[in-house]
Amino acid sequence: MNQQLNNINNTASSFNAVKLGLSLCVACALGLSSASVYSAEEIASQVNGAVSQARQLDAPASDDNDAELRVAQLHQQATLLPGNAQTSLKVTREQRMAVHQKSAATKASQQQRALAQQNQVVYYDFSFYDAQTRLFEDFDYDGFYQTFSVTFDADINSSGGDVQADVFAELYLSQNGGPWIHYYSTDVFTLNADSSFDDYEVLTTLANGYQTDHYDVLIDLYELGYADPVATISSDDIDSLYALPLESSDRDAVYVEEVYIEEVHAGVLSWFSFSLLGAFAWIRRSFMNKK
Repeated sequence: MNQQLNNINNTASSFNAVKLGLSLCVACALGLSSASVYSAEEIASQVNGAVSQARQLDAPASDDNDAELRVAQLHQQATLLPGNAQTSLKVTREQRMAVHQKSAATKASQQQRALAQQNQVVYYDFSFYDAQTRLFEDFDYDGFYQTFSVTFDADINSSGGDVQADVFAELYLSQNGGPWIHYYSTDVFTLNADSSFDDYEVLTTLANGYQTDHYDVLIDLYELGYADPVATISSDDIDSLYALPLESSDRDAVYVEEVYIEEVHAGVLSWFSFSLLGAFAWIRRSFMNKK
């Protein structure tokens, strides 16, 4: 009898252990599922006085609360970065393109292109479906913002169904029609044909070196291993990238109105008051005598 009870207890213990293990697995799966709403989170990086953070979106754009949280995280990460961007030279689009031309000539890039061509069974090309911007943080209320985001959706155009490609993007700003100045390079990410759930977002705070002015945005898309951009979108193509009112945070200081209080001693005030009364009485008396 005791042996049967022991067997029953052992069986129950084993069942509870299995049940606990399954519960942990389900919990982990749910946690991973919720954590994968946004993938490819990148730490902040600082280029030419612009501090940026990027992510590839696996879901529609987030709400205002999430945007405020991400802006706060960006500033927190920016405080941990070295301040070498203040002295770095600003790089033009032509200079960045020359770097990619040189990189494409390396043996590693040639191998990447050969591998891509082997896997390519149908012809495809790239295009931008959309690009949107948002403005954050104008502390001095002058209409010019120090933080902004650029969200773009690039697609692969193909008649062969689901096609994937590894790409990255270069982002530029142009001050009031001036030259395109590079401010961010994304990490490599994967495009899935014309999916609407592979948007890419870049959140940027202009820390220093940007005058109060209107800035246009340009995005160059590169396929990994290739020298030239495979697609480009700019303020010439879409109004959302045109004339963003921006300034760096060192020009966006909070204005504090100072109030000055002048103290007047009671003795001086009394003497001054009596002097005024005396003068008024003398003028009145002179006026009465003339009558």
